[in-house]
Amino acid sequence: MGALWIRALGPLEVITDGVQVPFSSRNLRIVLECLALRANSVVPADFLVEVLWDGHPPARPGPQLQVHVANLRNLLEPNRLKGVASHRLASRPGGYLLAVEDDELDLLQFRAHVEAGERAVEAGELASGAVRLRQALELFVCPAFPDLADIELLVPDLEEVEETRLDTYQDLFDVELALGRHANVVGELQRLVTQHRFRERLWASLVLALYRSDRQADALAACRMARKTFAAELGIDPGERLRELETLVLRQDASLGAPAVNEKRRARQRLDNLPAALTPMVGRDAELGEVCSLYRSDGCRLVTVTGAGGTGKTRLAMAAAARLGERMPDGAGWVNLSPLTQVKQVPGAITAALGLEAPVGEDPLKIASRFLQARRLLLVLDNFEHLEDAWPVVLDLLTAAPELRILTTSRRRLGLRPEYEFELAPLELPPLDPPLPLHRLREVPAMELLLSRGRAVRPRFTVDPGNAAVLSRLCHRLDGLPLAIELAAAQLRQLSEHDLLIDLEASLAALPAAFRDLPDRQRTLTATMEWSYQLLEDSERLLFVQLGVFANDPTTEAIDAVRGPLPIGAPSTEELLSALAGHSLLRRYTDQAGRRRVFLLQSIREFARDRLAMLPAEPEVRRRHAGHYVALAEALCPLLWSQDQVDAFRELKADALDLRASLLWAMGPDGSKNVALALVGQLWHYWELTGDVAEPCGIALELLGSTLDAPPALQAPALSGTATLCWMLGRGDQASGLHHRALQAFHNAGNDQGVAWATMCLAVQAMQRDDAANAQRLAAEVLSMPRAAQITRVGALILLGILAFYAGDHDQALELRHASVELARPIGDRWLLGIALTNLAESTQQAGDYGAAERLLVEAVTAALELDAQGQVAAFLEHIADVYVSTHRVERAIHLLAATDSYRADRGLPLYSAEQQHISSILTRARKVAGPIRFGLAWERGRGLTLRQAFNEVLEGACSTEAAPGPAPGPTERYRSMPESVVDPAPWS
Repeated sequence: MGALWIRALGPLEVITDGVQVPFSSRNLRIVLECLALRANSVVPADFLVEVLWDGHPPARPGPQLQVHVANLRNLLEPNRLKGVASHRLASRPGGYLLAVEDDELDLLQFRAHVEAGERAVEAGELASGAVRLRQALELFVCPAFPDLADIELLVPDLEEVEETRLDTYQDLFDVELALGRHANVVGELQRLVTQHRFRERLWASLVLALYRSDRQADALAACRMARKTFAAELGIDPGERLRELETLVLRQDASLGAPAVNEKRRARQRLDNLPAALTPMVGRDAELGEVCSLYRSDGCRLVTVTGAGGTGKTRLAMAAAARLGERMPDGAGWVNLSPLTQVKQVPGAITAALGLEAPVGEDPLKIASRFLQARRLLLVLDNFEHLEDAWPVVLDLLTAAPELRILTTSRRRLGLRPEYEFELAPLELPPLDPPLPLHRLREVPAMELLLSRGRAVRPRFTVDPGNAAVLSRLCHRLDGLPLAIELAAAQLRQLSEHDLLIDLEASLAALPAAFRDLPDRQRTLTATMEWSYQLLEDSERLLFVQLGVFANDPTTEAIDAVRGPLPIGAPSTEELLSALAGHSLLRRYTDQAGRRRVFLLQSIREFARDRLAMLPAEPEVRRRHAGHYVALAEALCPLLWSQDQVDAFRELKADALDLRASLLWAMGPDGSKNVALALVGQLWHYWELTGDVAEPCGIALELLGSTLDAPPALQAPALSGTATLCWMLGRGDQASGLHHRALQAFHNAGNDQGVAWATMCLAVQAMQRDDAANAQRLAAEVLSMPRAAQITRVGALILLGILAFYAGDHDQALELRHASVELARPIGDRWLLGIALTNLAESTQQAGDYGAAERLLVEAVTAALELDAQGQVAAFLEHIADVYVSTHRVERAIHLLAATDSYRADRGLPLYSAEQQHISSILTRARKVAGPIRFGLAWERGRGLTLRQAFNEVLEGACSTEAAPGPAPGPTERYRSMPESVVDPAPWS
């Protein structure tokens, strides 16, 4: 199709292939404008006839309309070959369709600009959003669709266009006022208020703009003019917002002041960690609307969704958070409290869900409060009932963060003054007498859910005259509880609805008396769970109970391990899992690594866990669980230093909750300190890579204090790993003491590789204390050790390269750094390679080869992102920023520094003194070149970037073509591994 442009938001104008098309016929203009008004939709021919002739058509209107359409086709597609169907103005059954893209019709372009503006504002990019909204409005040259203005049939369509235009104006003014541009919009607002006197939002914006422009008297006069206009011409008072504004203007309330204009303000990243829904929410539209509407009540900041287990509190909270989060500038966050066992764990769980880190010794609640203080977001605390004594945490957060909104789910209200309770009742039930017609019966929420889940096991399952009464009674016997309905519906795979009802009635009748301490609805859910459990064979029940030991989704191998040795002829794990899946007690799936895993609903997992607590063999089940995850850690953690690093990291991440559960059990009274030591000694590097080190460091320190007599072979790795965790948290003295203890323990265990590693770590700490001589001596000692692991030798070379560089021996530093990169590459450890590449880049930059330095750093960031080692990425990007400043790409440098500053600030990550000095020097140079305004605007842009987005900018502007510098010739041979050196890349065996 040829190039086309149609302007209809003003005098009709059509341009095809760069030539303006004349439209002398009014009827042609009417037909085209009518089609454009409903572009890309079929407009019925009868409707066009009515529009053209207003109820008085000619004797044969069809042929005349066809002539108009044919003429329009010739005008819109002048080069169309004879006999070829029109693509622009297509015939469809009963009518015609104008096919145009967004950039071919101004009405569609208007809508596209508005949508883009709304997305930008939602993402916190206010200035960009204002530009797009302004571009949308500039397309109007009123009146829109002028040839249609007197056609009564099209009045609703035209009013909708005009209403959208005015709403867009109002949205634009809201954004401009938020940006502090009140003086710029006063005149425009005054003009629009004169033209549209009954739009309260326009009056309110005018009052605010006048007040912020130091025209308080004019603002008050505008309030009174609005009140007079509404009273005199409509006989009503203005709305609550205008009345409130008048009061605030009279007392010159501080809340009316303009927002602080700070060019360095942060464009914060939105929080969005809501879990994805596995099944659609059925029958809860009204409840969803009610929960969301509560937050529109004056002063409502805390809502608790209460109700019995199985009513769908979590599912409703997920839907409410998704909807409310769209309206919150900083998004919505989800905190699952169900895995927690103690009140004191709640602040840490909230901090972790917010993506923050709480160093040992710091109160995680204070860290979360500081983060939330200036943010406007929704925080969901799911499954609060078993931690109700943690209510002060909720109160403290609300007090510290005035714009915070909290949604909790619990079986009982928290009992706080600011709390709004929403009790979630069971789904609406169908009446039994008289019965509803089938089409209405299908729409009753409880029936709708039963039919939906029944079709999952019986695709053609429906309600008909033969089963309507039975299905209605089923809904009643299940009390309309969503979980009960889902579990019962699963039985339709092997039972008819009639038999299912008989079984349910027999099972439910006997159970309530056994659970008198629970509310009525809880009895029904418990009975449903118990009934489903009783349907299992003995071997199925045992496995189901054993699944209660897992904290997350176990692999088939993990389940096999927990089952332990089996007698000959016992059902296989695969058979039993298939049977449990058939009862809808679990779901099976394959993870990214290709491992088969099992998913249980949390309520079902808790039921299994409660049953496990009654099992005499529970201690042995937990011991086998921990034994499996120790073995998993021992198999995977050494791979974190190798070519298989990424796969090992992903597998450990998938089982992180169960690894943690194993460690907590091992630390407990019935656990095993040797198992705990083994886990810490293996997992410390995984924790190091994730950056999530505060909690494990605290556990490890407690463990080491109670295992002074442990075998050195177990104690040494745990000591060394804990020392590294302490070092990451800025606790250098404690780290040094632990490394010295680790060195002695490795000696006592006869582990030469460990001795070399501990020595290298002590050398690093000596360097950070500015003890260069001792650092040099220890690093040289490491290189002389024949049993030092390859990774340890590379670490020592990196350290010597740094010492040489800062001693001014740049030739020696370059040689050492070439050697460390050359030796690191074949190991496959992206974490180590990134450090080596960064140091080599520093030397090549010092030598004036900025292109080579940049390419080395890009390689380092690429490797780190492949591993998802975010902390490393921040440091590498800061080095790239240094290169950018030196190569006159100052704005890109500022973007990177702003992004990394945002990342570190949000997570409370410390910078060492040398790092602070380095970044300060880069910032000083960047400010000097950019100047204050350019620097501020670039900083604003960068603060809104994630580290991955910042790196994408790096890739867009990266130096291409030339290869990265190769290894230095000859001399690097002296640093290669000695023949006796161990091949295994891990620091110790």
